[in-house]
Amino acid sequence: REATLVLESARRSPLLPMTTLDGVLQLDAVADELVHENFTCDTRDHEDHTFCGIMFDLACETERPVEYIEISSVHVRGALGPMTVWTTPGSFSGKHETEEAWTKVYSETHARSHNELVELRLQSPLRLKPGERLGLYVHSALPGDEGIVYDNCRRSISYHDPQFVVYSGMAHLSYRPFGTSGFWGRPWRPNREFVGRVSYGVRWKMWSPSVHAQFPLGFREAVRTVLMGSRRTESLLYLLQDEIILFTFNKIWWNEWGTQMGASSTGAAAPSAPPAASASSSPYSSPYGHSFFGHPFFFGAGGGSSSGGCGSSSAARGSLASSVRRLLGDSDEEEEEDEMS
Repeated sequence: REATLVLESARRSPLLPMTTLDGVLQLDAVADELVHENFTCDTRDHEDHTFCGIMFDLACETERPVEYIEISSVHVRGALGPMTVWTTPGSFSGKHETEEAWTKVYSETHARSHNELVELRLQSPLRLKPGERLGLYVHSALPGDEGIVYDNCRRSISYHDPQFVVYSGMAHLSYRPFGTSGFWGRPWRPNREFVGRVSYGVRWKMWSPSVHAQFPLGFREAVRTVLMGSRRTESLLYLLQDEIILFTFNKIWWNEWGTQMGASSTGAAAPSAPPAASASSSPYSSPYGHSFFGHPFFFGAGGGSSSGGCGSSSAARGSLASSVRRLLGDSDEEEEEDEMS
């Protein structure tokens, strides 16, 4: 659902969903770029074997807010020759001799390259959403047994990073794609690993209340803290329309407050600072180790309820705290109703 907030004309109201906003305040699901970051993964190379092909699975497995990944090319080495790359949805398992279950995504002839990896850029990128998997088949039609380098399987996973996995697979000993006979009878050798490189890009989700729970802990804490502060009349954040606050967070990079995933502790007051990032510190951190979001400049100096104005009573603040939690999908957190006081 498209998540936005409505602001009553005369006073602040509890956070409520509203219809899609037009124009500048539209919350983007993803940014305009095709992908936001590009990665390469290099598998281990023990120079165990060479032959005609290797068939294996790739998967997008992540807790991070990934919209999808796109696999743009694979890199291999060997005698090469007439090279093709094929793909099938789900997994190669049970499809290794069923050519009609596969789609050819690359076909080109290459000179031999025993030492340097050669890029095979796919005709169109292969897209994987979180939890999805595909089979990949890299094949050389060069007669003989030197087409492509591959390894014995040393573990079930050849490579993994926080969003991408390369699984082990099986080797093919026939110079005919999906051929059913090889030099020594059956042409398939299970428990083999791809040797080379896979290039892929990641398209990250943009924050909105509907995907709030998919973002790192620090990001969720920062959003909750600012929304709480915006409900206090003594805070400068109170001067901002709710839509502006949501729009601002929608444009902030997903790992601005670190990459740690997981729920915040229960029964805790509204955080004065998000946890420190594991890889890099936030540009909003003060020299004293506290986020500026916890500074009285934003939340008012006094801490108690104000004597007048909308939302000044503890009951009103408690109601707003509950509505913030509901909006952000945090109803499972048993936070105190006076967490804004």
